[in-house]
Amino acid sequence: MRVTLLDYGMGNLRSVTRALEAAGADVSRQHDVGDAPLVLPGVGAFGRAAANLHGKRWDDLREHAARGRPLLGICLGMQLCFESSDEHGHHAGLGFFAGQVRHLGTGVIVPNMGWHRLAGLGDPWAYFAHSFGVRQSADRVATIDHGGQIVAAARRGSVTGFQFHPEKSGAAGIALIKEWLRC
Repeated sequence: MRVTLLDYGMGNLRSVTRALEAAGADVSRQHDVGDAPLVLPGVGAFGRAAANLHGKRWDDLREHAARGRPLLGICLGMQLCFESSDEHGHHAGLGFFAGQVRHLGTGVIVPNMGWHRLAGLGDPWAYFAHSFGVRQSADRVATIDHGGQIVAAARRGSVTGFQFHPEKSGAAGIALIKEWLRC
């Protein structure tokens, strides 16, 4: 299957490309959204990522989802799919999923870096690296416990999001990407 990996200056494109290829995808790194199933990676801060996407790409992402085309957000890419974020100010998200991205809080290790067993999606172990996340969402399909429940994966219609890094999660991550590719 041909998959577009969106290059908007905020992703770990090399490792995500390798993981998609290991899952059987033919990957095309593009600066534009296009019509193929789309992966929205992300590493960094929400505000900067949203600014890099705003304009035509922002509108194209919304149109892509509205047409029911598959989209996978990874880490910051998933966070961008929520309604908003409070990371370094208040920023609007794409609104594909219900919920707000907030700092993980005090009393927990931040950043949350390491392995957690997902509650959902077959309960595999997955690798996380984040300081912000979503505590509650009607669109959640998997969670982890890190000072309370955190949304680890969400889905609504053709849009799926992984807060964890499937490209860093070994065989379990590749299996979850393969499942997404069957969309």
